Amino acid sequence: MLQGSLENFALDEVLGLLSSTAKTGQLDIKGDRGNGSLAFRQGRLIDGKASYEANGNGIGDVMFELLRYSEGNFTFTAMEMEPTEFDEDVSSVLTDAENRLLDWRSIEAVVPTLNHIVTPVSDLPSEEVMITRAEWSALTIIAAGCPALVVCERLNLGEVEGSRQIKNLAERQLVIISEPAGSRASAPVPPTPPSSMASGYAPASQNYPTPGYSTAAPATDPAPAYSTATQAPPSPAEITEFGEEVNDASELFEEAEDDLNGGLLMEYLKQDG
Repeated sequence: MLQGSLENFALDEVLGLLSSTAKTGQLDIKGDRGNGSLAFRQGRLIDGKASYEANGNGIGDVMFELLRYSEGNFTFTAMEMEPTEFDEDVSSVLTDAENRLLDWRSIEAVVPTLNHIVTPVSDLPSEEVMITRAEWSALTIIAAGCPALVVCERLNLGEVEGSRQIKNLAERQLVIISEPAGSRASAPVPPTPPSSMASGYAPASQNYPTPGYSTAAPATDPAPAYSTATQAPPSPAEITEFGEEVNDASELFEEAEDDLNGGLLMEYLKQDG
């Protein structure tokens, strides 16, 4: 068994070593955003899952999500793995996920979390504004103001594409993005159920976080309008129709007893197995 922390070993480095040494087994990751697992067969990726996947459940989507873990622990266990319909080169999956991550960083700079409140501007930036059908759909959902999560779910978009839609509206000066109610900007995003895995492949833990927002349709009477330019974001009671505030996720991993140093990691990965 091989174990370490993401603070000492970047995930892409661990994946590169597992690939170059043609390892077969399961890599389990417990991080600040949840849990994830990747299955290897002779150094190639054959399956993967994560407790939250922003825009799909393919191996590329899982890799993108795991790269967003800023801290956590990993454990690699050598074991026999049956072939699956997937057989991907680690470097190609990793490169695609890293490119998606760069794109996401530009979106995240405008829409930091799905808990941030999105509100229409009180005055348009010009006398005439052209609005696409997609933008109009988003604006009708935003109404007098709601969390970004509501916009994503009502448009049936994942976190990435939904946040991109909000970012575009903000850059066109059609909406304002303000701090979440209660200033809980760091509250966790809600997960989706993990995808099915290859036979015999088990995730590290089933203690996935649970979503706190309800996306039930708002009440008939619209919420009172407010301007985030001059007023503070609404209290949780004022946006009850859009769901309750996301609860902080419980701690999802236990700290590993011993982190490997670089020499031990390389020595292990060079072994047969």
